[in-house]
Amino acid sequence: MEKDSKKDLIADAALACFLSTGYGGTSVDDIVKASGMSKGGIYWHFKSKEEIFLYLLKKWMNESERTIQAQLSGNGSAVEKLSGLKEQFLERINEPVSAIIYEFNLQAKDEAVLKKLRALLNDSKRKAIFKDYILLAIRKGEFRPLDAEAAADVLISIFEGLGLQWFIQKKDKKTFERTANLALDIFFNGVLTK
Repeated sequence: MEKDSKKDLIADAALACFLSTGYGGTSVDDIVKASGMSKGGIYWHFKSKEEIFLYLLKKWMNESERTIQAQLSGNGSAVEKLSGLKEQFLERINEPVSAIIYEFNLQAKDEAVLKKLRALLNDSKRKAIFKDYILLAIRKGEFRPLDAEAAADVLISIFEGLGLQWFIQKKDKKTFERTANLALDIFFNGVLTK
């Protein structure tokens, strides 16, 4: 078995454990049992449970970036594109991996792990994708001239904030959808040309 496929096998087993008992409730021994690999085999590929999680997060973020890129580079107005992305976000927010990400963020105390997490998030292509979307909307006259980089940060903050709110408050879907719609309305009221 190739190294990446073994890493994926371990990561998939870890994800199943995280979904079953949460990130905090999962031990490396649980992952060993779920994967059918030896503890040494796990540690050959990953130094820690945190490293396995960061590997899963990177895979999830890559998939998320592809989804964002496809939605924002498609046909339609700037409002239609972002509204479509919001709909996809609302569908994905119920994916169990989303809850694990927020749980990890809230529980991570190890500064070295937090540093790796921040580096992974800062390395993300999301900001560049959102910035390109905003610059195109400005060029097309749909958005007023503004700081595209700061506006990209605002959009990321909206989506990440909504995700955190969903994880913590567990509102019903209709209430959460109203909140997401209002968040984008507020954003659009600030950036759309009049």
